[in-house]
Amino acid sequence: MTDSVTEDLSSGVTDAPRTVAIDVDSVLADVMVVWTDEYGRRTKRPTSKRDIQQWDIPTILPISADEVYRYFSYIWMHRWREIPPTEPHIGRVTERIHRKGYRVSVITKRERPTAPYVANWLDLHKVYADELMFIYDSFPKARHHFDILIDDAPNNLMDVISPKSAILFSQPWNLNFDWPVRVSTLSEAEKLL
Repeated sequence: MTDSVTEDLSSGVTDAPRTVAIDVDSVLADVMVVWTDEYGRRTKRPTSKRDIQQWDIPTILPISADEVYRYFSYIWMHRWREIPPTEPHIGRVTERIHRKGYRVSVITKRERPTAPYVANWLDLHKVYADELMFIYDSFPKARHHFDILIDDAPNNLMDVISPKSAILFSQPWNLNFDWPVRVSTLSEAEKLL
């Protein structure tokens, strides 16, 4: 191999764009606003997102873990158009992250039947993504390819090890979780990149 070819190959490797993995539920899509509304409708117990102060919802509401996931599936399959973004013009924010030279990977763990509705929601809100990754099994998000993860679930961040890094997206259920980098909007995260 000639020196110029070696140089070209090595520069392509070192110049590879970094990947920012962005969670869907409660980072891009403010799904708990609709989830708590659905819970209130079904149980006649008015509940708001602020009431969900732990991610293990069955410890704070009289509902089983299976029911929690059934509600999420129902919301995504039947009420996905009602789910607001976590901030106005969320698609513009993802586009700005991309324009900064990052690959944008939208990554989400979910039930398989909800995948097309999530994709529709992302299109509706013009969310830019170089890749869209649906995780259906228990394989940790931290083991997927990315350089920076933006997520609201502490259990997804705890497994991230250097050279990867993570940004915690603040939500009522993670306020007691100590994490060095925390943001309240994706726009805030974009400014840190």
